[in-house]
Amino acid sequence: MNRKPKTKDRRPKTEDQKPTLGLDFGSRFVKLVYNRSGGTLGRRKLDSLTFYRDYLGRNGDGRLEVDWKRLGLAPPESLVATGYGKELLKEHFPTITEIRAHFLGARRQTGLEHFVLLEMGGQDTKVLYVKEGRVFDFLTNDRCAAGTGRYLENMARFLHLPLAQFARAYEEPADISHTCAIFGESELIGHLLRGVSPERIAAGVNASVARRAHLMVRRYPCATLVFVGGVARNRAVVQLLKERSGLQVLVPPHPQFIGALGCWWEAGQRLREER
Repeated sequence: MNRKPKTKDRRPKTEDQKPTLGLDFGSRFVKLVYNRSGGTLGRRKLDSLTFYRDYLGRNGDGRLEVDWKRLGLAPPESLVATGYGKELLKEHFPTITEIRAHFLGARRQTGLEHFVLLEMGGQDTKVLYVKEGRVFDFLTNDRCAAGTGRYLENMARFLHLPLAQFARAYEEPADISHTCAIFGESELIGHLLRGVSPERIAAGVNASVARRAHLMVRRYPCATLVFVGGVARNRAVVQLLKERSGLQVLVPPHPQFIGALGCWWEAGQRLREER
């Protein structure tokens, strides 16, 4: 039976007070999770290009180093990285797969042992089926941009709607049949020419994303869906997914930092094992 999900990060144990850091190098943003004095967790989010340009450099041996002083952080005793940019980092820092990172982060954040994890980020979508506290199966969709954060941002920009307003639109959704990021704009133009309001079109786009997500998660026999990633902050997609699926949809605090949280937990575990 699922335990009641936690709504706040659990306080790190005393042995976790050594500086440890998790780094999720995403396609849009780099997310950092690290422990601070007083037993709390710190979080930072930076544009990925800015992080690469301003905070990564090579030492005399040609190895990548993070400019911790410029970031305003103490050099961690243990660091683990994941994300879109882990191929760049893997020869220089310990890395884990995005599947493991998001699994560890979601387990720590919720305390659940049986759930479906939906991660919708800037460039791809992942679904994990977790049972008895471990990953039994997973799906990834990294060949189509539709349903990702970048796609939603592009549609909001096309409709000249602030992203916050776009993310609240779910009532009376226009019928959006194309889920392709390339052809979607043509369909939106057709709706505008027929006099459909931008808000209804935005609701239709959000509904199409929820429909796409439901097609991926419905194969797994579980009534609890944990929704993470940047798209989990889109309240309309969350609401429409609840209505379509009938599942209990949980969005943990700071959903875009779940991968970095998992890396932070892995970094602490490795440090403990070394001792």
